[in-house]
Amino acid sequence: MKKHLSEYLRRFASPGYVPEKLAIGLSYLAILIIFPLDIITGSQISLHVIYVFPLALIALHCGRDDYVKGAVGLSILVQFLTLLTFDDDSISIKAFLFGMVFLSDITLVLITRYARFNILEAERLSTTDPLTQLSNRRALENALTSESLRQRRYGGGFSLVLIDLDGFKTINDTRGHLEGDKALILLANILRSNTRNSDMVFRIGGDEFVVLMPNTGANDCKKLCEGFCQTIAEEMTNATFRVTASIGFTTVENVPQFTVDILTIADKAMYIAKTTGKSRVVRG
Repeated sequence: MKKHLSEYLRRFASPGYVPEKLAIGLSYLAILIIFPLDIITGSQISLHVIYVFPLALIALHCGRDDYVKGAVGLSILVQFLTLLTFDDDSISIKAFLFGMVFLSDITLVLITRYARFNILEAERLSTTDPLTQLSNRRALENALTSESLRQRRYGGGFSLVLIDLDGFKTINDTRGHLEGDKALILLANILRSNTRNSDMVFRIGGDEFVVLMPNTGANDCKKLCEGFCQTIAEEMTNATFRVTASIGFTTVENVPQFTVDILTIADKAMYIAKTTGKSRVVRG
């Protein structure tokens, strides 16, 4: 029981766990519900502290600052109106209480927004390749799992492409690693520019790149890969890098038990492309 509660709280504290629209709606609704209840209970049983929950909810799960500022403004306004109804408190006490309300609401939201930023940034860094700014192997594993679940539920298929540069080691050995990094960044930019909006591009290590293509059959994938081969060869030559690309791909119509097997099949196909002529496309 304790373990399940801890896991639920961990997920709830992760930005995005609560859908943004739901977080906005619940936060504004909660503030408007607490307001009349706070007036009814009076100063003897003040409900001011409860406002922290809807404010924390929207500050953590909402990406739009204007909605968060709106919730803070609404919360401060209704708490101010509530304080005006307390007849047994003097003006100075009401002013002091309002000051505390104002500072506590602002402080809570600032701390929560700062925590949200740090969590999201940590997640981004953990799934992003620092050189090319593409998603990394960890992100690929997550994407493969999600795409496999989608395929099992709705059917259809998807393709996975593995791209490896031919002659990349020569660049590092003869021109230095800085030039090698430039070649990798160029390849990343080529893939960004020549993939569709639905495709996902990853760098999984060294000069190996992966493109995940949802809802893409074998024929369409092969045509796209052949285009990659030609474009990579041309643009690398224009940039004075004498390298080409060997590409292996697989089209998944029945998801295997282990999603890592999908990458293994594409990797074997890429190896065949590399050992049988290079700068070519092979289906696994």
